Amino acid sequence: MKNILLLILVCLGNMWTLKAQEHPVIYASASDKATILQKIADEEWAKEAFTKIRGNVEKYADRHTADPQWIISRLAMYWKEGERYTQCYLKNQNWDRGEGDAPVPTVRMPGMRTWNKYYNVPLEDRQPYNETGDMLGLNRQNPSAPPVLVPYKESGHMVRGNNVEILTLAENAAFVYWVTGEEKFARFAADIFNTWLIGTYYMNPILDPEKSTGGTGGWEPGGICGYYDYEQIHDDLALHAATVYDFLYDYLNANPHVHLKEIGKETKEVAGVVFKRFIDIGFIRGGKSGNWNVNGWNMILRPILVLEENEAYPDGKGKDYYLHYLTNESTIYHDAIPDMVKTYDPVTGLWPESPGYSFGTIQMLLDWAILLKRSGIDVIADNPILQKAAMAVFPWMDDAANMVVFGDSRGGSANFLTFENLLTYYTQTANKKGIESTASALNKGLSLGKYNRSNAGWTGICTYAPTIPVVKSETSERTSYSPHHRFITMKNWTGPFKMMAALYGGTDGYHLTANGLALQLYGYGYALAPDAAAYESYWSKDHVYHQSPVGANTILPGYSEGKIVIEAMEPMVESGKFVNEKALTPFLNFADISAGEKRRTVALVRTSDSDGYYIDIFRSDLNDNDYLFHNVGTNLEVVDVRGNILPFNQQDKFERTYHAGYEWFTNIRKTEYARNFIASWTMPENITARLWMTGEKGRQIYKVDAPATTLNKGLTPGNVSMPPSVTPTLIVRQEDNNAKAHPFVSVYEAYKGDTPHVKQVTAMSVGENCAGVKVLTGNKREDYVFSATDSQVYSLASRTFFSGTFGLISEVGGKIYSMYLGKGRLLQKGNYSLEAEQNVYATIYQVDGNWFYSATGPVKVKIGKMERILDEGYNKLLNIK
Repeated sequence: MKNILLLILVCLGNMWTLKAQEHPVIYASASDKATILQKIADEEWAKEAFTKIRGNVEKYADRHTADPQWIISRLAMYWKEGERYTQCYLKNQNWDRGEGDAPVPTVRMPGMRTWNKYYNVPLEDRQPYNETGDMLGLNRQNPSAPPVLVPYKESGHMVRGNNVEILTLAENAAFVYWVTGEEKFARFAADIFNTWLIGTYYMNPILDPEKSTGGTGGWEPGGICGYYDYEQIHDDLALHAATVYDFLYDYLNANPHVHLKEIGKETKEVAGVVFKRFIDIGFIRGGKSGNWNVNGWNMILRPILVLEENEAYPDGKGKDYYLHYLTNESTIYHDAIPDMVKTYDPVTGLWPESPGYSFGTIQMLLDWAILLKRSGIDVIADNPILQKAAMAVFPWMDDAANMVVFGDSRGGSANFLTFENLLTYYTQTANKKGIESTASALNKGLSLGKYNRSNAGWTGICTYAPTIPVVKSETSERTSYSPHHRFITMKNWTGPFKMMAALYGGTDGYHLTANGLALQLYGYGYALAPDAAAYESYWSKDHVYHQSPVGANTILPGYSEGKIVIEAMEPMVESGKFVNEKALTPFLNFADISAGEKRRTVALVRTSDSDGYYIDIFRSDLNDNDYLFHNVGTNLEVVDVRGNILPFNQQDKFERTYHAGYEWFTNIRKTEYARNFIASWTMPENITARLWMTGEKGRQIYKVDAPATTLNKGLTPGNVSMPPSVTPTLIVRQEDNNAKAHPFVSVYEAYKGDTPHVKQVTAMSVGENCAGVKVLTGNKREDYVFSATDSQVYSLASRTFFSGTFGLISEVGGKIYSMYLGKGRLLQKGNYSLEAEQNVYATIYQVDGNWFYSATGPVKVKIGKMERILDEGYNKLLNIK
């Protein structure tokens, strides 16, 4: 009988040996090594990337050879004997206390769920064997200030950030060891990993007796708490540790930590226990859907992939068990990929949340796709919406390849890893069209200097295609519209002077904000008139300013969030589309949007390849209104139309405010002025922005200092309006004068040097429901702009008539150069006219002396003595002699 049992055990052991997977496995395998080595040898970007990785970690590996405790001592642990806690407790979502005493130091829990305004000092300046958990920090909003000792219970994410930084060094060192075989990198990475591993092994999941995170913690399901963070979506220590384990698998098992020998455990066994804790807790915590679900899975995918087969574990839950619930079957706690992708809008390809979350999720899903394909699971082929979601980034990207900013997003460069992952997939599947589209995106990032493959890191060296094919650049869309986000982008990039605007309503929820009917204006690759996004965190006091109408370019009081209606648009985005397919003219974009009692007409007018201006006609059916306009810069000056500086008086406070966010305005200065004026913002890079505004009775003008605009470098000229600097802001207050009948009418331009393009802006008296403005520019061009809210025929001087939503007549040297009628029936000046029986969009314009026309329906066109009835057509030549 004993012999039979022994035979069974031997057979089982042989089965286990056969089933045990080889390592590494997550991003590469032993069979990939030759290809990766060849890539490093042959491709300059890969060689540079590897050199950077090695250079960043080698100084620490060399130091470790002589002083092995230096890096270990900087891990955030419960170092003090008698306080090597094995059980910690939460209270009000922050660390409260610990109990128990492990035989080794245990990994320290974060001090808080929430963020703070500090980040860790450089590794070299951190306290070794820190027994208190107090962290030396630098102020994000004033980085030049001296370091501050931040108490443990107020340390935000500094503790976790410290340990992630050190584990990331171990990741890089493990990869370098796998590539080179140099043991100093293995020893460095192994010592960090083993200290973390056994220090985690003795820690029980944190308990939350008062359920401040939505559950009791421990092993019980429910709530948002992870194993080592108070939000499971930030529980990322195992994500980094799993990679170290994967690349060092053989080395770790051959060189176990001394404590594991003492307790008779193997590295593989303890690693499996620890990784499965992160996974099992992640399975029952966090969020079932949305970005919480995607981020939650992202925390545990790498730990899942390093596990052995199901049979290797007493509970029968190995790699395949967990992957099933990611790729096939949703649970009551988390959606699987087939349900995740239903979140994407089938028309736009957009995630319902703000840009940072929207494109963060697709980047993670495509990263998974590359890893899962290594396990024989093709999620891209099964879910084509993922490809559409990746390409949805382009309409929400400016000409400097930065993402638009609204809602809970910070902006910054588009994540080109998304396209690298797709290029890898398309290359593997020989998808020529896919290769061309993703290569075009990557080449754009390279040409703009926004992307550098040598920053790929070890993941890119493992997975990126060796080369990016050179392909023809794809033409940019002119207009995009996402109904869910209530967000419109308008672009005119046909010349070297790139123009772009964003016009959008407010949304409460989905990490979007109740920002009012807001506007952003761009110039020279920057959002010069931006949406504020420099808040410390969702929980900080400044959030009430940044994520509200007060931090946006809008009008208060009144509409802050809710449905918007597109009254008219050019180029039009048709129903069931995300971007325009046709455009009537290369010289004009406009959108006319209503929301509640507000209505805003915004136009981009290109006057040459190197010049153009923006028009903003903002109506509000209220008697008292504040027009808020933020522009980055070092100074704001307000003058009359003759250039005389207007006198402003310092104010202690506003006489009236419409939102709690007004409290964040400082240095309040005021003047009473009801006539036309010019506001000018000066910026680095020799950029000036000017806003001309026509006068109205009941006006007061304020100059105020608003909080900084952004925390991210590169998003403003010379990084102006970053902390601790301010954002010079204009507030135009109009009292006892209804702004529907007497709207705010402004013309905005950005220019470099000393010569503005717009020379004069004059209001034209038209009618209560029609606003008119004449714009004189430097090339002897005169533009007549009309915006109406009804269908009445308005008669002006000089034999000019208009009936429509928007109209533009351009003259050069006294001769008509172009005419545009937006959703109307009549636009006429002298012997030139556009006339239709039904509302149409129509235009005539000249290029190199030749007349062209476009129209969405039948229109009678008159040019001098020539008169024709023309059908729908786009940019068609008119043979006029």
